[in-house]
Amino acid sequence: MTGIFLERFPTVNKIIQASDKWCDSTLKWSQNSQNLIRLGSGFSDLSLNTFKGLTAWPFANSPVNPVELPINIARQCTSLGRDLMLNEFDRFAHFRKVEQTVTRLFTESPEEQDWEFAYDDSHVLLDLPSMRVIDISLPGSHALDNYTVIFAPRAGHHSNIAERVAVFMRDQGLTRMAVVEQKCATQIPVQINGQRYHDNFSGQVGQYKAILETLLAQTGKPAHLVAICQPGPLLLTTLILNPHLGRTFGCAGSPMDTEGDWGFLSEFARLMGRGYIDLLLQIFGRSIADDQPGGGREAYDGAWQVMGFYMLGMDQHVKNFNRFLADVQAGNEQAAQRQKDFYLWYNTVLHFSSGFIKDTYKEVFVKNSLVRDRLAIDGIPVRMADYPANVPIWALGGTKDDIAPLGQATGHLDRLTHLPAKNKLALTCEAGHMGLFRSGKVLKSYYTQIVEYLKKNSDLTNN
Repeated sequence: MTGIFLERFPTVNKIIQASDKWCDSTLKWSQNSQNLIRLGSGFSDLSLNTFKGLTAWPFANSPVNPVELPINIARQCTSLGRDLMLNEFDRFAHFRKVEQTVTRLFTESPEEQDWEFAYDDSHVLLDLPSMRVIDISLPGSHALDNYTVIFAPRAGHHSNIAERVAVFMRDQGLTRMAVVEQKCATQIPVQINGQRYHDNFSGQVGQYKAILETLLAQTGKPAHLVAICQPGPLLLTTLILNPHLGRTFGCAGSPMDTEGDWGFLSEFARLMGRGYIDLLLQIFGRSIADDQPGGGREAYDGAWQVMGFYMLGMDQHVKNFNRFLADVQAGNEQAAQRQKDFYLWYNTVLHFSSGFIKDTYKEVFVKNSLVRDRLAIDGIPVRMADYPANVPIWALGGTKDDIAPLGQATGHLDRLTHLPAKNKLALTCEAGHMGLFRSGKVLKSYYTQIVEYLKKNSDLTNN
């Protein structure tokens, strides 16, 4: 799709790059033609002025110069013709620039992604093998002892997709705020302290536990746990196994109960069976280069994951591209830049460790292991009935979500029959998957409710 995708389709890449070079050539031709037109127009004006001067003296004493009228008409015609031709060349150049803007969105390597908020090493609370915990708390005193920790998705994109939710919730009063950044498989070491590190569900839960223990140690109070999409099942698993580490738990657009609603991803996974992911890894897998920290680790190519997302939501992407093209053509720079920024993020991919992608496919989408009580971490069974009844839980789902449909995102709450009603909050909004994390309307209408729910179930500071 963009540079990183088209590396996998070199012929398509060459065709699009050739189109871009053609645009460059035609733009230069257009500019040269405009210069020639201006030069010709200037020469015409000079000729007409010279002719007028040469013919003026015989009529110096006459009240009317019969030559002046045709000269003025000729000058106006020349000026009109020049303006018409220049305007046409301007239009031509504009459309070529529009074409270049679009083609370069699909051919240039995406810009490096990062968080918008500024941070340095002093803000990194914990640096783990496959994730990093960044403190983005507001300065000054805090009304609550509890941290709120946002676990960003591990779905092929940069973790800054969770930034808008984190900043909004922080600015609404959850001022002790941390975000969990997911690392690319290229950065996840194969060995740690001489021992093989397995980046699978067990390895992930171990790191989740370390994060929650660190936040508990900061204030002496457990954190509010918030999962954005993919981390939901793993974070819930961590809390069930370590009930003292969470003050509340919540998730937005997470595949919690993949039998709770019809969804293309889950239905396709169950149709293809458990072995399908092994086949995909054989076809689309890659070994991380030795010059990277994760050198030698087997991984699933994140570009193929994102291409799958493109195919799943192609109708919406076509609408987005048409809107982007229209905004560029109309000169709506702010609107066009928003779309461009989104696709620069969308097309910057992260690779998955093979162990993690295998567990996600088999345990979440094929077997629905968590809510069926079939999941075990390091031999310890995870039971939904063991979810701590005193830890309030919430879930947000979107009626237009084609990644984690509404029933999948909120259905796990129905499985927690031992929880009192006051400790469960199910929220439904009219939004697609990305809208759950990026829509200003969803933030104001639903995350405001979530913030108030968390405040109500928080520990007031003693400071």
